[in-house]
Amino acid sequence: MLENKKEIILEAATNSFSMFGYKGTTIDQVAKLANIGKGTIYTSFKSKEELFDAVLGRMIIEIKDVFERAFLNERNMHDNITFALYDLLEFRQKHHLLKKLGQEVAALGSLHAKKALAEVEKVIIACIETQIERGKEQGKINVTHPKVTAFMVYKSYMALAVDFSEMFEALRKDEIINIFKDHLTKGLLS
Repeated sequence: MLENKKEIILEAATNSFSMFGYKGTTIDQVAKLANIGKGTIYTSFKSKEELFDAVLGRMIIEIKDVFERAFLNERNMHDNITFALYDLLEFRQKHHLLKKLGQEVAALGSLHAKKALAEVEKVIIACIETQIERGKEQGKINVTHPKVTAFMVYKSYMALAVDFSEMFEALRKDEIINIFKDHLTKGLLS
């Protein structure tokens, strides 16, 4: 019964943080959305920060799952990284909490939102690094610093997929994949 309540609380908290951001969410709002008493929340979570961390943890699991699903043994390393990044970009664009946290950072400079987005980026970079290390072990990728390479791959992809479209006409998925392949990942392949 307690696990069911905890799940209800986490769903309500996710909705509240997605609608109001970190700063705008209160335990009272979460309790109201969950249709439970405020004290019930405190039986599972000591504070708003702990509740937010639990919501963030669930989102990170989703991100890792999106990334792992994108990797297929029958595709080459380049295509796997490219498709994984594109799937993650779509996830970020559709995930209400991620969008709200980005808005909160831009509008208010919220420290909690900024830390959460940094944590999400670290997880994504770690996922890329893991795949680069696998490729290196298999002799498919030739790099000396997998973490640095993962960081550069991620940041370059985001600049192409997001920042470019803010200045110029947005690129289609196939264009992004081909440009990324031609200009950014050919050097990774052995």
